[in-house]
Amino acid sequence: MGGIAEIIGAGRLRVPDTAQFDPYAIMHSGQVFRYFPIESGYRVIAGKHFADIKKDGSAALIDCDDAEYFFNYFDFAADYNAVKRGLYEYRAIRPAIDAGGGIRILRAEFAETVISFIISANNNIKRFTKTLNLLAARYGEKLPCGDYSFPALSRLAALTEFDYASLGCGYRAAYLVKAVDRLLNLDEDALAALDNDALRRELLKIEGVGPKVCACVMLFCGRFHRLDTAPVDTWIAKALESLPQDDGRALTDHEYAGIAQQYVFYYLQHLHMNL
Repeated sequence: MGGIAEIIGAGRLRVPDTAQFDPYAIMHSGQVFRYFPIESGYRVIAGKHFADIKKDGSAALIDCDDAEYFFNYFDFAADYNAVKRGLYEYRAIRPAIDAGGGIRILRAEFAETVISFIISANNNIKRFTKTLNLLAARYGEKLPCGDYSFPALSRLAALTEFDYASLGCGYRAAYLVKAVDRLLNLDEDALAALDNDALRRELLKIEGVGPKVCACVMLFCGRFHRLDTAPVDTWIAKALESLPQDDGRALTDHEYAGIAQQYVFYYLQHLHMNL
């Protein structure tokens, strides 16, 4: 299996090229919410799987329950150095590429991505991460690491608006009940075969999914992985206002617009830098 990571056991990966894999930047890039700091690294919970990411000298070591799952989850088959070289022609975003070049677009699971981003909409990160972790603790399965899996759709199907509201979902509770019902009846393979426009139309039929959440699902869900799709939030809108028009196209009209958007989002929102 090629790529930037080596599978060195059923539950272990080693990443020698950390220029393409920066766990800190990935965890703070707005695409993953169920992670926890551990000594010298992070624990990530994805679906029913878990991984502990730690430094190993100049490399990174990932101890997990399923090495092949996390090889795919972190998109380790892809060479992001080639992506960065292509985006580097846009001079105004070079500082963001340099700062966030270790970010990778994760391949998260469909239902978890939809539900997580519905809960995150118009919400602050502290509140909605608490809600997601409560949802997992109440309705997920306890994992060997001691944390909880994201609940299966079949389990979520039994929840009511009151159940979601009790977790702090607020007005999103009604959306979530209907969204889960629709997710149970969607064919992921059929959706993955659609072009961008058709996929967008289908996703927007899910209750609680507006244009921004839709773009997040298209980009961050591993079954779709539409790297040319860039969610536009307040930070990206701000960037587009300040960037020269030609450089702004990297965030809106480029085959890797979704990756460029991640670099810029991290640079502005987390590092508090200006382009």
